[in-house]
Parts: sequence; C-alpha cells; structure tokens
Amino acid sequence: MKFKILTFLSILCTPVLLKAQGVEIPVSSKTKLTLSGMLQSQFNYSLDDNVDIKGLHHSGEEHFAHNSFSVKRARVQLNAAINDRINAVILVNFGDFTGNPQNKVLENAFIKYSVNDYVNFQFGQFRPQFGQEDNYPVDFVKSIDFSNQYYLFGANSWQSFQIGASFSGEIKDIAIPIQYSIGVFNGNNRNQVSDNDDGKIFPARVVLGLSKNTHLGASGGIGKNLGQKIWAYGVDVDYTKKLNDRWGMSFVSEYKQGINSQEFFGQETPTVPISKYAMRGIYVLPNVSYSFKNTRLKDLEFAFRYEYLDADFRLAGNSRETYIPMLSASFAEAYAIRVQVGLQMDRYERNIPNTTQYNTNRVICQVQARF
Repeated sequence: MKFKILTFLSILCTPVLLKAQGVEIPVSSKTKLTLSGMLQSQFNYSLDDNVDIKGLHHSGEEHFAHNSFSVKRARVQLNAAINDRINAVILVNFGDFTGNPQNKVLENAFIKYSVNDYVNFQFGQFRPQFGQEDNYPVDFVKSIDFSNQYYLFGANSWQSFQIGASFSGEIKDIAIPIQYSIGVFNGNNRNQVSDNDDGKIFPARVVLGLSKNTHLGASGGIGKNLGQKIWAYGVDVDYTKKLNDRWGMSFVSEYKQGINSQEFFGQETPTVPISKYAMRGIYVLPNVSYSFKNTRLKDLEFAFRYEYLDADFRLAGNSRETYIPMLSASFAEAYAIRVQVGLQMDRYERNIPNTTQYNTNRVICQVQARF
C-alpha cells in the first residue's frame, strides 16, 4: 500500500520535479491551468453510551471511540482549459488515504468538449446528472454532507463518480429554460480498470426553469447489470430567493426510487427476482441565511434536513429517518472559510444490535477551507 501511495504522489509531482531540473514540458501557449483545493476537517461526538462515532452499536464490553477528529476530504483539482472548447479536469481526494483508498482517491478525470450552450460532450470519470445533488460540489451543500439517498444511489451507479460518456446542453432563450443530459456508463462505480460485463446504464435528466427562483428536475434511467435489468427514477424541486440585502432562503426536496442491485448481488443465492429488491427515499432541506456587511463574519445560515430512506422496502426493509439541524458560519465569500455545527439524529424502524442500523445521536463540527 505504501508503494502505491508513493507511486501516485510521484506521478502527480513529476511535472514539478522535471521543471526544477530544467526539463521543459511542451504545453500549448493557449492552455490555461487552474489549480484549486478544498479541505474538510471534522470532530464527531456520539451522545449514546453504546454507539461509536461511526454509528455502530456495541452490546459487549469492547473499547471504542465516542469522539474523534478526522480529515473527511482533502481535495486537489487541476483544470486545464486547452482551448475555447476543450477542458480537462482531474480531481483527487487525499482524505481517502486515511481509510481504505482502494477504488477511491481519484474522483474526477474527464475531458469536456463544448460546441455551444446546446451541445456538450464529456468523457471519462465524473458524476452523472441524476439529481439535484449532482449539480454542485459537496463544499456547497447546505447541510453537513450529501444525503444518505445520494450515497445509496451512488453505490448503485446512478450518482457519485462513474466512468462513461454524456451529452448535455441548455436552451435558455425560451419561456421555460431547459437543461438536459443523457449518458452511458459502465455501472461499476469509480476507478475500475475495466468493465465486468457488457451491461451499461443509461441515465437521463431534464431540468425546467419554472421561474427565476424555481427549478423542477426529473431523472430516469435504465440498464443491465450482469444480465439483470435495472432502473431508477426521481423528481426534485429547487427554490432559492433573496428576500432583501441581508435575508435569503432556499428549499430543496428530492424523491428517488429504483432497483437495489447491490442488495440483490450481495445475496449468496437470491430466491426472488431483482425487481423485488427496491430502494426509495425522500428528503427536504430548507435553509435560511443572514448576511453581514463590513465584518469578518460574512453569513450565518440555519438548515434543517429531514430524510426518509429505505434500501429494501419490498422485502426485509428497515427504513431510516434522519434529522439534521445545523448552524453554519461563513468567514469568506462562497464558503471559502466555513464552520458548521450540527446534530445528526438517526431513527430506524427497528434497532438491530451490533450493527449500524441502530438509533444514534451524534454532534458534528466541520471546518472547511477552499482555495
């Protein structure tokens, strides 16, 4: 593992080392390189005596941590504008090295070819457009993190970072502006050397600009995984309004349903068809903000996310409800410096001892820096 880490770091640093040794690397004079980064550090505190910081219940006498500091994300992104139509982007998350970095670390790695507003092609590893949360990076999320729904549908290849190609565009000069996207992906999640079958997934998304403040999105997709037919769909509403020069508000709500192929293939000998392994979820996220003038503190925000999620609602499901009230303070524009404090409360339909499917209460403090 150490060898892999050193190899990766040496590859990333090779251009710098060659430059230092006087070796010129030919780069087009028109190419513009932009380097950016983001760091998220957390402190987690479990309020339950028998539950650790990861939400795992313990019924025995073993030792475990009730509180801990961690580096959740340490991202570095390189964006190369090769010309007025072609961009290449690489995004890595060094925070993955603190855990198990297998099939992680590399997040975005794609080339985008833009003809105009209506015609754009993207190839490589990136996030398919399959929901509201695919529209922005995690450092702009109004809550402490993406929803549980996002990670479940990402594990089933509909969201998060996937390998494939997409076509997207936007029609602006009409009464109801339209954004659209359709793609084809391996369906194996990120950082896979090759596909394990001929099956692919085909996600698509349309967003309607109902007004300047309100957008309605619809997503749908079909595909095959190891010969099994899979599908998913969703609908979302996004509302944002500036009430005056100090007060603002936003509201996001999203519903999704689909086949949980991960659950199906996780069975040693499935006894029912894959269509019975179904997942669904909904969340709402209202947010109220107050802006300050001529102070180091730029914005204060209060958000409250409620989420319902069931990963297997047609069979032996165990629905999960999550409540996250959160206070956020920004000390620079566009969340460049941000401090968040929240309380995450998870409630399951039934508690299962010695698993993460157990009622928990956790205080989270997160500090973020973007540069």
